[in-house]
This record gives sequence, C-alpha cells and structure tokens, in this order.
Amino acid sequence: MRNNRPDSIQEAVRASIKAAGGLEAASNDLGLSVSSLSRASGSDEDRPGGLGVNYLHTLGRVVPAAAVPIAAHFSRLAGGVFQPLPDKGPLLANINTLMHEFSDVLDVHAHAHSERSDDPSDFTREEAAKAIKEVDELVQAALVYRAALVEKLG
Repeated sequence: MRNNRPDSIQEAVRASIKAAGGLEAASNDLGLSVSSLSRASGSDEDRPGGLGVNYLHTLGRVVPAAAVPIAAHFSRLAGGVFQPLPDKGPLLANINTLMHEFSDVLDVHAHAHSERSDDPSDFTREEAAKAIKEVDELVQAALVYRAALVEKLG
C-alpha cells in the first residue's frame, strides 16, 4: 500500500484494511483481487474511483474493527470525534463507573487550581493532558450509560 496524507480518506481506508487483517484478508472478505484493492485504496489520480462506500460497509460488517478508522475519519470531517463503546453492563455498574470518572475529573481540576500546582490560576501542560485523559474516560462512561438506557427503549 502507498503512503497517504494523514487525515485523508485514503489513509482511513488503509487503516481500515490493516484493521481487517491486511490486503489479502480484506480482499478475501470483499471478493476483490489484492491488486484491485491496493489500487482502489491509493491516492494517485488514475485510481478507479476509490474503494466505494459499499465495500467499506461490507468490510466493517465482516470485521467491525475495520469500521473504526472510517468512522473516526468522517467524525473529524463533521467536527466531532468517534468514541467506540465497550460492551454495556448493568445500569448500576454503568452509573458507578460514570460517577467514579466524574470524580477523577474533579480531582484533576482541584489539583490544577490548588497550591500544589505550578500555576494555580490555570492548567499547566501536564495538568491539561491529564485532564483530557480523565474527561475522555468520563465521556466514554457517559456514552456507555446512555447506550444502556437506549437499549431499555427497545
């Protein structure tokens, strides 16, 4: 496979194919030759129109991990982020996790604005990085909780 520009659709397709087990595995899953698949995932001007959304859909259904780079790519284009959800558990476990993660966010915030911080009036670079990690974990916990509630709607 060719080198592609970061954040390009070709790079997302390449990552999808890699997640599906590589060119040979993906070509078997899609019923395409390795050379056709390689050419369709390239970025040169004479490629035959790219891989196509139907093939990407099929690959994602066969190997769900292959859908992640595509979902992440289009989420970025839409100004968002893609957050895969882990398996849902019982609501009680989910709300406990949600509260724990929220507590971690508050702890980082309190530390960053205390006398223990190098800059109590703002986040240091390290504190900001830690806060982002904790917020990401909180968002994931909230989405898992939401998914469990949506499941109740049937």
